[in-house]
Amino acid sequence: MQSSSGNLVQNEYRMRINRTIDFIREHYDEELNLDRLASIACFSKFHFHRLFRTIVGETLSDFVQRIRLEKSVQKLTTEAEKSITEIALECGFSCSQNYARVFKAHYGVSPSVIRREFNWNEWKVKISKLKGKCKDNLSPAEAYLYETYLKKGKLSIDDLIDERPTLDVSVRNLPDIRVAYVRSLGPYTAERIAPAFRQLFQWATPRGLVGPKVKVLSVWANPSVTPEDKLIHDACIGVPESVGADKWVDVQVLPGGLFAIYHCETSPAQLDEAWKRLTLNWLISSDYQPDDRPLYQIYCNNPATHPSKHCVLALCLPVKPLFE
Repeated sequence: MQSSSGNLVQNEYRMRINRTIDFIREHYDEELNLDRLASIACFSKFHFHRLFRTIVGETLSDFVQRIRLEKSVQKLTTEAEKSITEIALECGFSCSQNYARVFKAHYGVSPSVIRREFNWNEWKVKISKLKGKCKDNLSPAEAYLYETYLKKGKLSIDDLIDERPTLDVSVRNLPDIRVAYVRSLGPYTAERIAPAFRQLFQWATPRGLVGPKVKVLSVWANPSVTPEDKLIHDACIGVPESVGADKWVDVQVLPGGLFAIYHCETSPAQLDEAWKRLTLNWLISSDYQPDDRPLYQIYCNNPATHPSKHCVLALCLPVKPLFE
């Protein structure tokens, strides 16, 4: 069994690495050299580089590059008014040539292909055309969506497109939310996520932070652009300004803004389908497109006390107008 002092050291390392991850995700467009990031983590350069790779599972430079690439994919598909060079520079790359080379090495296609085949309007058309088709009869771009939603997501596109229900969705501005969080890295499974929530509530309960009005949230990465083993999930609880990070939890501010909010009830096993329903049944027929702020869900009940163990949720998808 690990000693209490050993746990404190481990949690201190985790807190410093999480602080660095949050900084990279917020400042990906800036110069992020080893000196700067090591100072954020309060480690020597030598120790920081080694610890980051051990805890996160990839080198610091690989992580920074991947975050920048994922941000660029979002911009390529939703910011048609910007050139590829502008997007490259906005995402922290030194020039468009270097960006194109790194992008193709990572995704296997050029940025121009992503822009042409997966811009928001084309994506909506391609999704609708998946109905009733098998993979062998699809174009490469459509086959990618088929793999993402049918094979990997194990969802029925036909059912979701045919269903077209009137979802309980509202679009409104939400404020920033200050949260304490426990982070997990890797595939989105109950075995990985549940311990993070247990640790969070073990910390929050004796501090009087758990009650009927508390916000409990999950913050997700985008599985369609992030490899499964690199996914980040934050188990969160809303906290006031007086509560800061310590050896057990970290603190961040989730940015507010315009969100599409879908109120639903679902089993944990069908949670992914609920998110896809919001996208395929509502978003693609709306006057909005996705934004690159974090997406999250707010838990409105305790599933353990629900007769069917279901989650009552508000899925919060960041959006922006399709036409400015």
